[in-house]
Amino acid sequence: MKKIYIYSGNGAYQARDIENCLNVFDIDYYRICEHGISNIAEKSVLIVPGGMITAYLLSWGEKGIQSIGDFVRNGGIYIGICAGVYVAGKQYKNQTGLAFFDENLEYSKHKSIINAKDNDGETLSLIAENGPDLSVIKNCKVILRDDNNKPQAVKISFGEGQVYLFSSHPEGSVYYNEIPQEFSGAKWFVDFLKNI
Repeated sequence: MKKIYIYSGNGAYQARDIENCLNVFDIDYYRICEHGISNIAEKSVLIVPGGMITAYLLSWGEKGIQSIGDFVRNGGIYIGICAGVYVAGKQYKNQTGLAFFDENLEYSKHKSIINAKDNDGETLSLIAENGPDLSVIKNCKVILRDDNNKPQAVKISFGEGQVYLFSSHPEGSVYYNEIPQEFSGAKWFVDFLKNI
């Protein structure tokens, strides 16, 4: 399994849900903040969780944004969940983003538990909480669709690396009392991490 880093710095208030999920399933990971972005090991995995979109971009600054882009371009894997998707575009509300795709994403306020299916037909639950509409992103492969056939997760190739974007949360949630041991999205997510 590849080395996993979770961004837990400024604005990453939902990093604890990712950490909780990985702890439950005995997956090792490293926490990283904005000051350590340039120290991510090559060809590893960086998970950017739900959180405060503008706080991420401001905290990373131009140098951090460049470091993340170079990490992926050189074979790293970026996994963005909710806020981690918004920051992955070329820009968000006139702030420079990671530029893994060119399309603009509009902030969408909503909360619910939804069902989705992967490309093998496996059904899982996700927590939809203010995630973007991924259907506007071109040049991507859909890996999860909800019951309305709307993309909930997509894959983008970027340089030698891969970008996986999740509009909704697969990891479970302390706030919503969706514990990873019983949440089908969390089990699917852990298997996904083991196989990328």
